[in-house]
Order: sequence, then C-alpha cells, then structure tokens
Amino acid sequence: MSRRERQAWIASLCTLIVWGYYFAAFWLDVVSGQLDGWHVLNRFLVCMGISLVVMIGLSLLTGVMSKKNLETDPDELERLIEGRADRIGFRFLEWLVPAILIPCLLQTDRIAEAYPDNPAGSTAVIFANAILMGVVLTELIRESVHIASFRMTA
Repeated sequence: MSRRERQAWIASLCTLIVWGYYFAAFWLDVVSGQLDGWHVLNRFLVCMGISLVVMIGLSLLTGVMSKKNLETDPDELERLIEGRADRIGFRFLEWLVPAILIPCLLQTDRIAEAYPDNPAGSTAVIFANAILMGVVLTELIRESVHIASFRMTA
C-alpha cells in the first residue's frame, strides 16, 4: 500500500468517525429544537482539533514506520489518481451546493419560527453546517475515489 493510499484511508476513517459524530449531534440538536450557537462552535473546534491531531499524527507515524521519505513527489499514476478524484469530487460539490442551498432557502421561515429567540442566527448556523456537511461529503467522495483507484491498480 502506497503512502498516499494510507493517507486516504486515514483521512476517510477519521472523517467518518469525527465528523459523523459532529453532524449526528448537530442535527439531533436541530431536530430537538435546542440549537445553541456557542455549543455548536465549541463542538466544531474540538472536532477540528481532533481531526488535525489524528490525521497528522497517523500520517507521520505511518511515514516513519515505513521509513520512506515523506517529501517524495507523486509519480505519474498518483497524479492521475489525484486529478480524477478532484474532478469527481468537485463535480459532486457543484451539484451538491445548490441541492443544499435551495431547500434551505425554502425553509427559512420554518427555521425562524422554530427558533424565535434568535431566528437569524439559527438560520445562519443551520445553513453553514449544511454547507460544511456538503464539503465533508465531497472530501469523503474524493478520498473514496483515491482508495478505489489505488486498489484497482494494485
């Protein structure tokens, strides 16, 4: 398994676990009507910190354990795989952003009614997290394409 494939596995699993927890907790808060912006921000910062520490730490650990130079340039196959993953992932994001924003825009009145204490803030937090979820899904798609491509060429 190449170093870049290991990094794709690390990123995928870390993203699934950490951000899966984040979005499950966030949408449960939204559904229960107990959306607290500061609590969401704190949870976001903790999840971001955990993601960074785990991904960087595991990537360094696997690089040191394999005793390969971490600074090597990608070969032609790795560049092709990266390009394909980028094309698929960003095409997915191009379709996903409007698919998220249009329903959100159609629900602004309903969101405002559900959170009368802070209708604008709650709407903004829900919109921002919906877009963030789209970006996380896009990254999962990109990493999945990396993994599948490396597996098909192995």
